[in-house]
Amino acid sequence: MKKMFAMVLVILLLLSGCGKDSTRKIVAFGDSNTRGSNWQFRDYPKAEKWVNLLQTSLRGKYKIDNAGIGGETTEDARFRFKKDVLDKRPAYLFIMFGTNDAAIFAKGVPRVSKKRFKENLFYFVKESRRHGIEPVLMTCLPLVEGSGNNIFYYARYRAASFEKYGGARKWHDSYNQVTRETARKLDVTLIDNWKNIVNKAGGATDEKLIKSGFIDPSGNHLTPKGAHIIFEGINESKVIKTS
Repeated sequence: MKKMFAMVLVILLLLSGCGKDSTRKIVAFGDSNTRGSNWQFRDYPKAEKWVNLLQTSLRGKYKIDNAGIGGETTEDARFRFKKDVLDKRPAYLFIMFGTNDAAIFAKGVPRVSKKRFKENLFYFVKESRRHGIEPVLMTCLPLVEGSGNNIFYYARYRAASFEKYGGARKWHDSYNQVTRETARKLDVTLIDNWKNIVNKAGGATDEKLIKSGFIDPSGNHLTPKGAHIIFEGINESKVIKTS
């Protein structure tokens, strides 16, 4: 009888594990440049999003959850961090914010101050580590400012709001500097998308960036060519252990 009970118990334990997804997970946590929000209306191939390029390259060793939401700041993202990151229990967390945090509207103040942006990054890193998740910080894209006519960044945001900071591109990179400093201080792997794109483009000017084809006509979103630079940066970092 005891042997029979033991056998039944073993079978039940084995069955309870069946059907569960044992594949390790990665969460890509960010805004529209993580989600690829512009892909559909620009008719870009879905497979060319950087998250999907990474998923394909991992050959089923990890499952990537794209937790990017267009228009979000780090402040918005804190409200969903538990649900979209901690509860998923990923092995790795890619964090890419700053484009919307740095945006300045009519009142002349950024949506999220650099001080608060830093606090939010610290929170994401420390909480993820506390739950056994390896965080990876990523900088945002270099903007194509434009002249304010129809396309590029200044068609949607007032150039005057950024004049005292040396322009929108320089202002946005100051948020990237917060990300770089956070990575350095907390000893986090950094994928410096800004520097990688600027290096590949040959410079941080509108002319160079437009010619590169890495940034779409909005001035602050990726093209498939730009997405490949993000993917290559992750690949070259060798942060993801596949063996």
